[in-house]
Amino acid sequence: MKNIFKLTGALALMAFAMVSCSPDEFSGANEAGIPVVSDVEYEVTVDQATNFVTFKINTPGVYPLWTVDGESKPKTDNPLKKFYAIEGDYHYSLQVANRNGVSDGKIEGTFHVNETRFDFGPTIKKLAGDGTKEWRIYASKAGHLGCGPLGTDGTEWWSAGPNDKAATGLYDDRITFSTDYKYTYNPGEDGMLYFNNGVSQYQEKIGIEGDGDFNTPVDPLEATYSLDYDVTNDIVMIKMPAGVLFPYMAGNSQYETDYILRILRITNKTLELALDLPVENISWHYLLVNGDDEAASEDFDPDKVNWCAVDAPENLGAGFNTKGDMTFWWANAGWGQIGDPGFSYADGVYTITVTDNGGGEWQAQSTIAGVPLNIEEGEYYDISCKITASQDIDRVTVKVNKDPDVDGDPNTLFYNGKIELRKGENTIRFAKVMAKNGNDPIGFDQAKFILDLGGAPVGADVSLSDIIIQKHNPK
Repeated sequence: MKNIFKLTGALALMAFAMVSCSPDEFSGANEAGIPVVSDVEYEVTVDQATNFVTFKINTPGVYPLWTVDGESKPKTDNPLKKFYAIEGDYHYSLQVANRNGVSDGKIEGTFHVNETRFDFGPTIKKLAGDGTKEWRIYASKAGHLGCGPLGTDGTEWWSAGPNDKAATGLYDDRITFSTDYKYTYNPGEDGMLYFNNGVSQYQEKIGIEGDGDFNTPVDPLEATYSLDYDVTNDIVMIKMPAGVLFPYMAGNSQYETDYILRILRITNKTLELALDLPVENISWHYLLVNGDDEAASEDFDPDKVNWCAVDAPENLGAGFNTKGDMTFWWANAGWGQIGDPGFSYADGVYTITVTDNGGGEWQAQSTIAGVPLNIEEGEYYDISCKITASQDIDRVTVKVNKDPDVDGDPNTLFYNGKIELRKGENTIRFAKVMAKNGNDPIGFDQAKFILDLGGAPVGADVSLSDIIIQKHNPK
């Protein structure tokens, strides 16, 4: 069903200068040739079956300046089409312009979207499990707390090191999210909540004075949270009511008003959030974990490696970047082979569009095969690649092994089947690896690079590039 509004009207509020690219003729103009918005016929069409809204003017000789919820600057498209994922009422305004300038009035209105058409199910599953899931600040990980410019991930100005705030009691605080949108905060055994020195309103409430961060006793709290979706930035957000406590209260506005936690990344194990505080002009960063800490890695730290350039002679794996084609073996849940995914290659970048597959490891194998690679028996190597994803992906596999190989591909230089991808660019690096068959060191002179996407969301675009395989080169 479509809702169509055909309206004319004006409200004189503001004017600003703008010029067009060509002369216009428009009868509804003042003596200076500036258009009059009240003479414009326009329509706002809501397609309730798809949540797409179309904004259009039907009067020749002028172009529109639409300012609609979700846009920070006026849009001149005619028609302008926007998708609104969330049910609710939205606001728009319209001015018109021609070569002589912009109308000195504007039309304002609202439209309603009947249904939410964004699937929060996967987020709820990770956030709350099958009922309720408990989270805590991930104390042992660098960056579990931080701050930075407004609108960023909140780590640029300051980022906490491992256990940086152990003396504050922050790390025994616990929060839970449930599938029925209930939230709890528990201050832990010490009964204390850690506040930023900027939360002066709370200081006044409890009658303490002084500068600097502070700890104070608080009671456990129960509240209701909700989820929202930012269509422009493709990000899910947790909406919290005013006064709802959270481990480390960062500013007055977090305490006094409703606040939003942007989900930067969520897995079944970790939750990375950014809190935007426009009043304080800052964003704060939180990293939380469910359950025990992840097992400490015994791998050599890739940051302690001298990495060569992609096109350097030291990159033994440079041939993978120029091969230009992939072979695919994608399967359904019953391990029957199915059709290939979408694929393209250009300028060293392999791009795969995920199609439906069985959902498990090795059911979406994408392989760059038959590339010369001189791997010496008993030597150590460093491996790097760039994987860019259009959305978060919980698990992918990267494997480099001899090609051709015997059944099961046991002659392996590298394997990791638990790589998590964030939306955007991911640099995947592993250092000091040795080619082996079981426990026995081996060498070979030709290899294949396998990227397995079994279980990746259908429709996701995944690009592989900048493959580096070099002899181990520690700093």
